Amino acid sequence: MNVSLTDTERQQLRALQKQRRDDEGYVKVTVVLLLDKGRSAGSVAEDLGLDDGTVYRYAEAFARLGLEKYLHHEQRGYWGLLTSAQLAGLCRELRRTLYTDCRPIRAWLEQAYGVRYTVSGLTDLLHRLGFAYKLTTPVPCEADAERQAAFLTERLQPLLAQAAAGQAVVYFADAAHPTHNTRCTRAWTEKGVPRPLPTVSGRERVNLNAALNAHCPTQVHVHETACVNAQSTKALYEQLLAAHPGGAPIYVVCDNARYYKNQELTAWLQGKPITQVFLPPYSPNLNLIERLWKFLRQKIINTTFYRTKGQFRQAVLGFFHRLDEFGHELASLLTLHFHLLDSQPTS
Repeated sequence: MNVSLTDTERQQLRALQKQRRDDEGYVKVTVVLLLDKGRSAGSVAEDLGLDDGTVYRYAEAFARLGLEKYLHHEQRGYWGLLTSAQLAGLCRELRRTLYTDCRPIRAWLEQAYGVRYTVSGLTDLLHRLGFAYKLTTPVPCEADAERQAAFLTERLQPLLAQAAAGQAVVYFADAAHPTHNTRCTRAWTEKGVPRPLPTVSGRERVNLNAALNAHCPTQVHVHETACVNAQSTKALYEQLLAAHPGGAPIYVVCDNARYYKNQELTAWLQGKPITQVFLPPYSPNLNLIERLWKFLRQKIINTTFYRTKGQFRQAVLGFFHRLDEFGHELASLLTLHFHLLDSQPTS
């Protein structure tokens, strides 16, 4: 018996499953999720304490009605005023429309379903549904998920597999320009009590050219430079050659910045074991070192006030000598799992 869910349907059902453990809707949702994972009707029935006929009826109803109608007849129970079908509609609306305040969501619910919530009640409901009030994520307007997926499958994953087998080394390279200017960040603070963070008006930068080993998150080669260009990139690549003197292939995954394609640098690379692997345009999500830059901002830049550029520079460069200290966090952050960016809004 086959059930095939879309990613959106699967996410909706998993969110409902986590919150409905104590009412009858849990079984109805869980049956579909297990069948979607390829489980047989008999094993699903045995694990959930059902008879085979019930599992078949649920599967047939889902195939015939679709998700929204399939959930329509559930009891309201824990969720209060809305049925699961209405909750699914609310989730779709929140994914389709950007709401910055609960009040227009409340108005939409009243117009769509004739249901009235208080602001506090609706806030609690949104939290139970797995939504949070947080910053939006910027996405390059020309990001192409299909092109990124093809790059992952055809180019990057084979190289990573080769490196995992010890036949090559893969680095992710990028430049960063931390600015000596503290930025406010989100942090846990006492309610009603401001948490001031002093700032400076400076715009001086520390220019870094770096490469991160894909299979060793704490191995990062850094070159500080007055200007990130072909010459500083060559100096960085010389560090990589010194770190791997055996002549094994070194693949450097990088973006399409002009200095990577500089004629002088290209000529210098001839006959050397370094091969540059260019990412698809507008794909910072596929460059692992971007996560390291974010981690640097969180740990060093956005949480501490540095009165002088010298103090700021010392802290930034010192971060790379402390990577072993952050090893556990980096291991969970710098995994080789990549999220694809798509400039098309979620429907």
